[in-house]
Amino acid sequence: MSTETDAAQQTERGTCLFPGCTNLAVPGPKPAANGRTGPPPRYCELEEHNASSAFQELKRLEAEKAEQG
Repeated sequence: MSTETDAAQQTERGTCLFPGCTNLAVPGPKPAANGRTGPPPRYCELEEHNASSAFQELKRLEAEKAEQG
């Protein structure tokens, strides 16, 4: 039973949104008493993979691509 639950959680987790990262996003929180969990996590366990650093990396990649042609 736990393997089915683990497999379901992995398919729901998705991949980290940091550019170039292929790690799974961290598992979501357990549901609260009202059954809600909030938005699912979008980044992996690496501390430097967050919305701010992902934005900065995307801008850096765009500038690098523009310089190349």
